[in-house]
Amino acid sequence: MKTCFIIHGSFGDSHEHYIPWLKGELEKSGFEVIAPDFPIGKDVQTYESWAEVLDKYKDKINKDTIFIGRSIAPIFIVKYLLENNLKIKALYSISGFNCYINIPDYDYVNKTFFLDEIKGFDKLCPKRICFFSKNDPYVPYYLLDMFTKNIKAKRYLVENAGHFNTDSGYDKFDALLSLIKS
Repeated sequence: MKTCFIIHGSFGDSHEHYIPWLKGELEKSGFEVIAPDFPIGKDVQTYESWAEVLDKYKDKINKDTIFIGRSIAPIFIVKYLLENNLKIKALYSISGFNCYINIPDYDYVNKTFFLDEIKGFDKLCPKRICFFSKNDPYVPYYLLDMFTKNIKAKRYLVENAGHFNTDSGYDKFDALLSLIKS
């Protein structure tokens, strides 16, 4: 059975936006889907606290595993895989970034996730896809674009998709589902 992880963003959980819909659709297609809830909020959301959660599933991570992450989740996934030297099949990044975004509450909880440089991730993950939009209200376009370039990903620039959340109309994400299943 193919395994797929769906990782939520800061101040989020596995029951928001398109995550429940995507989980259900992938399970119908024969995937084992793991969508854990990670610690969120000031002084509890850190790279270390998230890594502790993912460590519980380390035996499910292999060269056939797919990761999907939104917002802070893609850089968390990259950092975790690099630190643990784990190979996966694919990363689907949605609004992923790797630096401060000038929103104090988010910068405070995200600061431990960032990497000074990303080297060798392409050797651990042969398929890298990034979805992003120019009208993201949280992460400036140039930071989204920079992350895409830093992980050497295929780019999917989506018009008027915001931060790919419910506020932007993303309680479903057909384009992402189609790519995963292809």
